[in-house]
Amino acid sequence: MQVECHPFFTQPKLLEYCRQNDIVIVGYSPLGTSRDASWVNLKSPPLLEDPLLIAIGKKHNKSSAQVALRFNVQRGVVVIPKSFNLERIKHNSQIFDFSLTEEEMEAVEGLNKNVRFVELLMWSDHPEYPFHDDY
Repeated sequence: MQVECHPFFTQPKLLEYCRQNDIVIVGYSPLGTSRDASWVNLKSPPLLEDPLLIAIGKKHNKSSAQVALRFNVQRGVVVIPKSFNLERIKHNSQIFDFSLTEEEMEAVEGLNKNVRFVELLMWSDHPEYPFHDDY
């Protein structure tokens, strides 16, 4: 199941449901999104500028992006960060040589704002618009 999933939108209820039913979540926008107001909710600040993610990254000699990706991987979420930049693609894959502690995982989980970056409000009046549902 592919859904938006990142430290500001951790999807705990959906993740638990999926775990109980042997469904793997594939998280899109695991690093946040571009800041294009025409389709992105700008209520939340840029994910990769979050002070906690930056601080945890410094502790592990990693970037905030690598911490955000590692957080979801440790939770069993498959991440699909988008990039056309070869160096960034390599950087995004360098998350398997460290682990977040239980305390760090809890702290990152605490960043959850239950706010989507990708709302697609231009379709919100469509009868099958999915984001009105609890999941």
